[in-house]
Amino acid sequence: MPLVYFVITAMAFAVAVFALQNPEPVTLRFLRWRVEGAPLAAVILISGAVGALLGGVVGLFQRWKLRAQIRQLKSRVSAPEPGTHAEGRG
Repeated sequence: MPLVYFVITAMAFAVAVFALQNPEPVTLRFLRWRVEGAPLAAVILISGAVGALLGGVVGLFQRWKLRAQIRQLKSRVSAPEPGTHAEGRG
């Protein structure tokens, strides 16, 4: 797991360096929305942050579903099966 954190940190550093080396103003267009003169560095950093946030939300949702499934399976394992006795056989 520490390797994953190292890779994420290295990628974030690379994106930050790339963004800071590209400060030119750009024009953004999305549907009817238009922004002129936005610094490219800000666009890159904000896009990366939004992507990381959305990825984190998706990961949290998947983790929540898996925890619910684990709880369900644990309750199924701990519940006695029909037709068996709690005292044991003999």
